[in-house]
Amino acid sequence: MLSNVAVIGAGVSGLTAGYALRKNGIEVDVFERSESIKEFGAGITLSKNATILLQEIGLMGSLSSVSHNPMDSYIRDYKKAKVIQSKTFDKDFITLDRRDLVATLATRFEDIGGSINFDCEVKLVDPIVGEISISNQEKKTYDLILICDGIQSSLRSSYFDTQQPQFTNYVAWRGMTTIENLPKYEGSDKVNVYYGPGGHCVHYPTGRENLINFIAIEYNEIWSEESWKTEGSKSEFLNCFKGWNEDLLSMFNSAQEIYKWGIFERALPKTLYRDKCVLLGDAAHPMVPFLGQGGCLAIEDAYCLMSLLMGDKDINKALRQYDKLRNSRVSWIQKRSKFQGIFNHVSNPLLVTIRNFITKLIMNSSVTKLHSYNLIKEISKVKTV
Repeated sequence: MLSNVAVIGAGVSGLTAGYALRKNGIEVDVFERSESIKEFGAGITLSKNATILLQEIGLMGSLSSVSHNPMDSYIRDYKKAKVIQSKTFDKDFITLDRRDLVATLATRFEDIGGSINFDCEVKLVDPIVGEISISNQEKKTYDLILICDGIQSSLRSSYFDTQQPQFTNYVAWRGMTTIENLPKYEGSDKVNVYYGPGGHCVHYPTGRENLINFIAIEYNEIWSEESWKTEGSKSEFLNCFKGWNEDLLSMFNSAQEIYKWGIFERALPKTLYRDKCVLLGDAAHPMVPFLGQGGCLAIEDAYCLMSLLMGDKDINKALRQYDKLRNSRVSWIQKRSKFQGIFNHVSNPLLVTIRNFITKLIMNSSVTKLHSYNLIKEISKVKTV
């Protein structure tokens, strides 16, 4: 019988899982190695496959006040911003600032009695007995340990596999600006994606103080920075996208700070659990962000694990079901997201014409299929087996 859980990492997957389990009466301790929750100011999109789960566990009400419903999405040509295809969303699709998402999750978790322990790095784990060793030499034992410490998870390296994060040859330039700096064409205040030769760009409102988030992706075979994230040079950034739409470049130039991110991925481990330890979020399945599903999958992981654990007194059985459901799901999303990067960056004129025709033909049905994944139904199928 599950009575207490340790969560390592106060990110989206860890806090969502912690909240969901605590709401069901489980004692939950979250351990975060930083002195506070420090999130980079960047946007995040959550589609229906995630928001229906947040609604189910009672979090959407709190998030509605800090999020935005863009309602429409446009795919545009990089040069003239001509619309290739558009898609209408409903209110289940939201955009927001990642800082607001994590802060809301943390507040709601603490409001129901959850504990977040800052400046506590978990150095060692004993998966068999469920014991963790904290940086201050303290040891604690739990029925289950959720490893949610991100793509560079050292605990995954120690207890699951030796695969290390690999550079994907994609570099992301990220920044924030304000709504008055948006391009002046119609629909620029919605979700906008630009396809271009060797790169693509996305921008959308976040719901925070009229802030607009943008991310521009370039293909680059070399990542020479010491960190996966660093402050970038605006002139270098603008030069990478020289020749793109002038209004778009003007918006980029209006940002006060630009950050440069190397995009890394890590192959799925053979199994997402070992004894009393289980992987969630980017610790389990980091991927290129070209489908906007990273945060959504973290929320799916959290809800899936909670639902299975609460539905069966056999913890090992629940972990096996979690492993089966999540492995098949995230493996497909990882592959699909990698393909999307190639698809977005086509440069051959003939292939661009074909790509744009395919976009017009299947974009709406493809996005609908992606966002309509219903984890609740998938879990119910597993439980009846």
